[in-house]
Amino acid sequence: MTQSVVPTPRTGSDREAVLLAAQLDALSEVISGAALNDVLGTLLKVVESASDTGVLGSVLLLDGDRLWHCAAPSLPDDYNAAIDGIEIGPTVGSCGTAAFRREQVIVEDIQRDPLWADFRELAAAARVRACWSTPIFGVHGDLLGTFAMYYPQPQRPTNSDLALIDVLVRTVAMAIERSRADEERDSQLAAERAAALTLQHSLLPEVPSQVGAVKLAARYRTGDPGVEVGGDWFDAITFGEGLVLVVGDVQGHDLGAAALMGQLRTVVRAYAAEGHPPASVLARANDYLSRLDSERLVTALVVHLDPLAQVVTVASAGHLPPLLLCPTDDDCWSVIDIEVEAGPPLGVGTVWPERSTAVGAGGTLLLYTDGLVETRAWQLDRGLDELRATLDYLPSGLALEAVLDAVLEIVPTGLRGDDVAVLAASLPAGQPEASRSASRWLTPLPLSVPLARSWVHGLLTAWSTSDATRDAAALVVSELVTNAFRNTDDLVRVSVSADGPDPGVLVEVFDRSHRLPFLRDRGIEDTAGRGLYIVAELAADWGVRESLDGKTVWARLEEPTQ
Repeated sequence: MTQSVVPTPRTGSDREAVLLAAQLDALSEVISGAALNDVLGTLLKVVESASDTGVLGSVLLLDGDRLWHCAAPSLPDDYNAAIDGIEIGPTVGSCGTAAFRREQVIVEDIQRDPLWADFRELAAAARVRACWSTPIFGVHGDLLGTFAMYYPQPQRPTNSDLALIDVLVRTVAMAIERSRADEERDSQLAAERAAALTLQHSLLPEVPSQVGAVKLAARYRTGDPGVEVGGDWFDAITFGEGLVLVVGDVQGHDLGAAALMGQLRTVVRAYAAEGHPPASVLARANDYLSRLDSERLVTALVVHLDPLAQVVTVASAGHLPPLLLCPTDDDCWSVIDIEVEAGPPLGVGTVWPERSTAVGAGGTLLLYTDGLVETRAWQLDRGLDELRATLDYLPSGLALEAVLDAVLEIVPTGLRGDDVAVLAASLPAGQPEASRSASRWLTPLPLSVPLARSWVHGLLTAWSTSDATRDAAALVVSELVTNAFRNTDDLVRVSVSADGPDPGVLVEVFDRSHRLPFLRDRGIEDTAGRGLYIVAELAADWGVRESLDGKTVWARLEEPTQ
């Protein structure tokens, strides 16, 4: 709190102006959040400097049946310590008695007044001879404490003294009540924030440290004190062929955001566990959000990690893309931005593209919400640069938990305006060469056909097949998946392999229908039913394999000779 030097007033009008200004300053300082004891201490110093009788001021606060020191800037420390926590009663000096009686107590001569019988030596040591104490009441009549004026000589108050005391006591009462209201509000906000944080933490999953060969770590960090709880979350879901990693952020910083986060996390987890691809998971979460009639937008990132193929398939709903950390020969990280075609946030979109990228042995995925890199003081680009610089500095052999702890310190305390969720997944460095086989389930949605096409194209790019083979395989899988969904409303499984003994690619599409495809005669003007002709033209060979639960249509494509 800034304190100004107050000149000693020379006239009564000067003194009144100085005291009025001091009272207004005191109330202003309390409103701005200054400590009550500092504010009242400054006010009392002004009162003392404006007096020509050597007055010393004191404010004690009542708690239960005891008075506690608040402000007495010019009374001896020993005296303040002696009366701190004194119990009120009928003969407890001026202040204890005033609080007990709930009325003003004027003691003109401490050494002669029986109210001070037990405290005369204490008063003599403090060199005070008179004490006028006035109880301080709140607006609802509750007793807040006492306001006392001490004098070094016996003294009785004049009418102007009593008028001044009345004004000062009202000012002190307002300051005390405002300060206590602020404390109560801060306490309530702290309790609400604690409750919200408890709710949010209870909604976040316990991420295992390892799933199969994949190591996992996750962290959640709140913003600075005063920043309300948000809707950030992370999750890791296992299912048959791999692992689904999720981070998301619900718009808003309140209990509503945390509650919606919990609902969406459950929905995303359920669909991911059923084997839906990342884009389909986002589409279904978007449908759920639209049924809630919520005006909140949600960003989310869904990543399917295939540990055997060492490939990730990513779909983003307005969210920052993940980073890929690849170990280098000098035990550092090479930080790579994973290519993602970000779709709109949940709540405003319908289609979310997917991209597939090779991870490689020893590769680590880092998913995070924007609070990790955005602050009150700098823009997103600077935060991303800080993140990359931090990762470049860290040794590649560092444990995942230590990596997350390091990146969470990018934004210094005082600038953390948002909560943060971070999730990391790492493939072991000693893992065998990636399998060149992968599969996934597709849901009977219009977006599944382009998803299958882009997924196959991404896989074959990661496996370094030729451009011609990639394009042909993408077209073949598109036709086979389209035919499969014409025959079934159930999930369809797509498998791709480049691990055969001969160079080339095998594409397989399984569905639960026993209706077999066949080539039929086509008229020259027919516009439908050309799918198998395209497959037969592009593939070196194709066929159908039946089983008890359905059929698999396969096509083998050869790599062009050099």
